[in-house]
Amino acid sequence: MSKVIAGQGGRKPQIDLPVESIRLDPHNPRLIQYLPERGTPTDLDLISILYEHFETETIAVSMCKNGYFDEEPIVVAPVKMPKGFDWDRDVDTIAEDITRLTEKGEIEFIVVEGNRRVATIKLLRDSKLREQIGVLDSYPKLNDKQAAEDLESIPSIVYRTRDDVSPYLGVRHMIGNLKWEAFARSYYTADVIANRIAKGGTAKEAILDVQKEIGDRSDVIRKQYVAYKLYEAAKNDLGLATKPILDRFSLLTVMYGSAGIREYIGLKPYGDIDFMQQLVPTSKHEEFKQVMAWVYGNVEEGFPSVINDSRKITKELNAIVLHEEAREYLDKYRDLEGAFERTSGERDYLAKTIKRATRSLETSLKFAYKYKKDKELLELVDELEKVLTALRENLAK
Repeated sequence: MSKVIAGQGGRKPQIDLPVESIRLDPHNPRLIQYLPERGTPTDLDLISILYEHFETETIAVSMCKNGYFDEEPIVVAPVKMPKGFDWDRDVDTIAEDITRLTEKGEIEFIVVEGNRRVATIKLLRDSKLREQIGVLDSYPKLNDKQAAEDLESIPSIVYRTRDDVSPYLGVRHMIGNLKWEAFARSYYTADVIANRIAKGGTAKEAILDVQKEIGDRSDVIRKQYVAYKLYEAAKNDLGLATKPILDRFSLLTVMYGSAGIREYIGLKPYGDIDFMQQLVPTSKHEEFKQVMAWVYGNVEEGFPSVINDSRKITKELNAIVLHEEAREYLDKYRDLEGAFERTSGERDYLAKTIKRATRSLETSLKFAYKYKKDKELLELVDELEKVLTALRENLAK
């Protein structure tokens, strides 16, 4: 039996499948971050997530008016096929057999591409489903008879297995114009690589295979895989809350791209990583936890993130982690700028502070004449004079 993968082997069967025969994909990369960590999600769970986070109502309004555009078929894979089903035949014959088996209720399908459209149609056609997620009265109504009939089935391209669709998804959503969010891309990459490893071979070989399949020449796949492995380490090894990480997932890639941070938490450069080994050494877990708390905050201990711009990771935090005094200051005061100033040493920090104070005072002289004999200001100047005297005495000694 010859292997058929996306983009090879000629046309795939395209069939109008009944909506009832199509199930949503619990492994859809875009939905994973919204799923509970345990248990298998139901179609109701998935539809609820798609409604809440992916604006199905926008599609619903169009479908109520226009029905389904056949120019946009979904991509599905059968959940189970009858034993001995022959895929190595004329594509029209395969389509006829799949149609017959579907009508008999012997096949169901998982939608690999088009979950949002399928969820929208299910909501439009099922009042009980709308009631279950609390949108019975507020969701668009499918009142047009022709549109309703058109939505009874969906044009679907049928792939032999879910794995066969991977190259298509990779090109479309990893390097193409319809890129997924950062976490979805990383999850997809890790899932594909895990499947390849399960079939034999190493992670390095699996990464190279995927890179070749989707034409990745910029090391996107490797970077996404590293980001996901860091996420796994934070979740499984450190037990950190995942929501702050998922909300700003791309910062993991920025962290890894910062040489100082890599050195501090014991990470190797891309080319030297052994993905079959622990990514962050156990001996560096405390350092890893410390950096994650700075970047993402620590919900349990009530520490906010100190990063409000990803560039501050590469410019400032990357330097701070390599200086003990700066790290201690950042831990104590959560002041990124102050910690960064300490990376150049105490003397340089003192010189910068004095220069900054001098400039501020020089600016104040321009309008100080307006407040002659102001008691409060004179008291502040007296305090400043005492500080300057003490500073001079310390330096003189």
